[in-house]
Amino acid sequence: MIDLKTKFIAVSIYDVAPENFAAVTKAATLTIERDVSALIGFYEGVVMTDEARTRVLIVTQWSSKHDWAQAFWEPRIGEAVATFVTDATAYDVQTFEPLAIVRATG
Repeated sequence: MIDLKTKFIAVSIYDVAPENFAAVTKAATLTIERDVSALIGFYEGVVMTDEARTRVLIVTQWSSKHDWAQAFWEPRIGEAVATFVTDATAYDVQTFEPLAIVRATG
């Protein structure tokens, strides 16, 4: 669920080899739960995968682009991201600003 205060969303996509899948998803989940969740400006994050278990998608919601960028200066988060990139066969980071949030009416 997108927090109504969200002003910035980061989407990180990692292509991973099957032998790295479990390690990457576990590390991503633990990093968000343990480290990212305590940061100023962080609202929510989700770790997802495709059915083939070859792609990992990490979506995080922030109060600002500045708060998101500051996260990478935290040593444990910077190290975790470096590990994800190293374990991935390819990666991409996309950022977005929400224009509208629509909730179900029924």
